[in-house]
Amino acid sequence: MNFPQSEYHSRYREFRHKSSWSDSEPIPFHGTEFYNPLFTSRNAGHLCGRPSYRCDEHELTFEGRPIEGQPPDFEIQQNIRFRYPLIAPTGSGRPHRRVTILLHGLNERTYSKYLPWAYELCIATGAPVLLFPLALHVNRVLPAWSTRQAAICERRQRMAGNQFAHRFNAIVSERLEELPERFFWGAVQSYLDLVDLASDIRAGRHAHFTADTRLDFLGYSAGGYVSFFLMLENPEGLFSDSRAALFATCAPARDLNLASPLILDLAAETALMKKYVKNIDQGADPRMRHWLECHAEGRWFRALSGTRTNRQKVEARVREIAPRLLGIANINDDVTPWNALLDTFQGLRRDTGVRVEELDLGLHENPFVDLGGNLASRKGLIEFVDEERYGREFERFIAAVAAHLG
Repeated sequence: MNFPQSEYHSRYREFRHKSSWSDSEPIPFHGTEFYNPLFTSRNAGHLCGRPSYRCDEHELTFEGRPIEGQPPDFEIQQNIRFRYPLIAPTGSGRPHRRVTILLHGLNERTYSKYLPWAYELCIATGAPVLLFPLALHVNRVLPAWSTRQAAICERRQRMAGNQFAHRFNAIVSERLEELPERFFWGAVQSYLDLVDLASDIRAGRHAHFTADTRLDFLGYSAGGYVSFFLMLENPEGLFSDSRAALFATCAPARDLNLASPLILDLAAETALMKKYVKNIDQGADPRMRHWLECHAEGRWFRALSGTRTNRQKVEARVREIAPRLLGIANINDDVTPWNALLDTFQGLRRDTGVRVEELDLGLHENPFVDLGGNLASRKGLIEFVDEERYGREFERFIAAVAAHLG
């Protein structure tokens, strides 16, 4: 790593508490500049809580279901209008012609652990890194949820047999057990937001990038699925020359183990597995069934879901784009087992042509930090990289991603 971790802490703290932002006044940090552009989502209407929904493309109307609690998901303003970090090399000039979009994992509330990833990758590639928040994550959440965290956690810990209930996963577990559909529609919004971001860049509407900018991905965990689907589908030809490094991600849904104090409790994981593995076809309402069958993002989601995945469809497309994909597997990963990751990227016969880098890391939830067997450790949550134990593997990680994207 190029700089002491204390410097990451201080700079990220300054970034989080900066009250106003201007492209003419970025935060400088050792050869880079931190920006915080504004984004407005046009896709929140897909989220839960509306009385009805309209698919204009296919001229169909679907019955919705109002949900308790205010505001409903589709009206959460923080999820509609938000900022995202952008780290660019100092003195490189702009607009830039390359960018790496870094997408995070499920149940993330800060970018703290991703800052070294983004900074080191920016230095290694000489190109900006854009950290885009997925729907209803990081700074796209409703602030009032934090006031309910303790009460919800206490109640979920009293649920018989509900292992892994913890304050770190209480809100997301409550929401996903209540309505497992939230998982899918949040993914749809995230996918379409990134299509819109790419379209804005291609149309010359982004101050930092040229219209011919190459849009690459570093997708981790949940964010890796969104990256993968965009690469597979290439909507509107926006990602024809894109490259993607996909880290600890893209295993078929049936192989995932999401129960963890830092991800979901057991009751929420069970609800998701019932919805997206055992009952994805018969359990889908008409609107979701339509999206799974007739919309690109839904079809790729469906291909990795259910008790039997659509292996032939995925492998055929993966072969076509294999040179532009890099898989990164953590051989100690219990959430996304490395052999299941290989099945997706290299196929059951390991013949797709996708290269997979295997790293000896820590737990899935924070792969470069030793949590000491305690996933709820505050120490593990606030540290970036355990340099003594994982520093060399972290350098291998950055080098592999930079070489692939470069």
